[in-house]
Amino acid sequence: MPRIILFALVLFFSQSFGLENVRCGTSRFAENLKNPKKKMLAKAGCTPESYDGEVKFRDTKNKSFRIYYMETGPHAIRTNEYIDSLASYLEQAYKMHKNNGMKGISGAQRTHHYRQSVPAGLYPIEVIDAGLLRGYEEDEDGFAQTFGLTFPGGIEIIIENDFAYGADCSGNLSKFHFKGSQGVDYYEEWKLILKATVFHELYHAFQSAYYNWQRYETFWLEASATGVEEIGVPDADDYINYLQYNFRNPGVSMEIIESNSFEAYGWATLYLFLYSQMGSRFDSAIWNYFSNPEYSKDSFGMQLARLADSLNKNAEDLFHEYARQIFYSGTRAKSSPYRLFWGDMPNWPNWRVNTSVPSVLQPGTFDFIRTENELNTASVARKSYIKDGNNIVWVLSRLLEKEYVTPEDLARGTVAYPNPWNPRNSKTPAIHFKNLPKDSKGIEIRSANGALIARVDSLWEPKKIPAPGILYYRDLPYGKNKVLIVQY
Repeated sequence: MPRIILFALVLFFSQSFGLENVRCGTSRFAENLKNPKKKMLAKAGCTPESYDGEVKFRDTKNKSFRIYYMETGPHAIRTNEYIDSLASYLEQAYKMHKNNGMKGISGAQRTHHYRQSVPAGLYPIEVIDAGLLRGYEEDEDGFAQTFGLTFPGGIEIIIENDFAYGADCSGNLSKFHFKGSQGVDYYEEWKLILKATVFHELYHAFQSAYYNWQRYETFWLEASATGVEEIGVPDADDYINYLQYNFRNPGVSMEIIESNSFEAYGWATLYLFLYSQMGSRFDSAIWNYFSNPEYSKDSFGMQLARLADSLNKNAEDLFHEYARQIFYSGTRAKSSPYRLFWGDMPNWPNWRVNTSVPSVLQPGTFDFIRTENELNTASVARKSYIKDGNNIVWVLSRLLEKEYVTPEDLARGTVAYPNPWNPRNSKTPAIHFKNLPKDSKGIEIRSANGALIARVDSLWEPKKIPAPGILYYRDLPYGKNKVLIVQY
């Protein structure tokens, strides 16, 4: 294999667990792969084979993993207990991920760094100083500052050897300790963070059976892996380090992935909520939808809607309930009317509450608005209010860009399906909205992105025929949005 191709293989760097100003290498590397100028080769004079030490290995008891490591040189482990713990954590994580319905994993036949042949049926784990990873030594984007990484296709995992960094090709060893946001020295207190890294990275390997990581187009890759990490290692509380980026910025869609962003990790709270509401196997169903060619390009919101519908749940209601419950965080946790299914909610930051009403609420968004007036805002699928001390806060939410419509809905025939307007007709017929509530104040029609199109009593005869697509209508003043399919 040509060298430049081989060196472009590494992709899935894990998060950096609360390190200040250090972003997940996963998205950084995905960005680099799209920019040929950023693809990096080994540093001149950096030859992994020149490092002293014999490569040793340990198979886990369940005969699923082979761990490769060194006891001397810059990649050396500090104690054999490190490998014992790693082997135990791998087995625990593998069992949990399989019990949660995820497909199996398949490993490489040869390891990337130590160049070791891997027996059939074993999945390779290499324990190295991540800053000296073959082909990426001393890289300029700081990939050295990571605890673990998973290769494309989920074929191998690399685990940091001692949770310290700073080694280089000149022979200097790592001397700077990784630390958590609470000042925990991970070099000294390595067990909990090693376990969290294993649960997180192994889940990335499982995800690879469903999703082409090089696309990296969904926040759910890191959100779900971080949520899984919290389920498997609840004492780690790693996800809390990232909540500040979400909580100070409500009203921003979870579907938007931006450079230099930590928000994806903070959405682990959505994973935890859905886990509590839909059971431990809900995420394997989500990934099954992503792996279906018919649905692979759909947003996470659409995948969730499909799953919710199969369980006779409403995805918009589910998303709105999530927003209501997580509002009670930090100092508000004591006044929560809900049972706190996360005991650490009091340790979360408080959500920022806005006073201005958004004109449009993007899909995959919720917002908290403090106002004394009734809200009349575009593109809101659900709204309700909660009491925050002496104030009232409106909770607005919108999960879907297009309302999820089941095949059964289409078979029954939804309003305006098939389309009542035929462009070939010279006269435009009207839509009659029937069976309205007695207290109805009329009908409101909006576009898929929430723009107001019309308000009518019960008869709509538009001056211009709507384009094919999804519209919404609801009876005023308090009706829920319903689907209006325009198709010809």
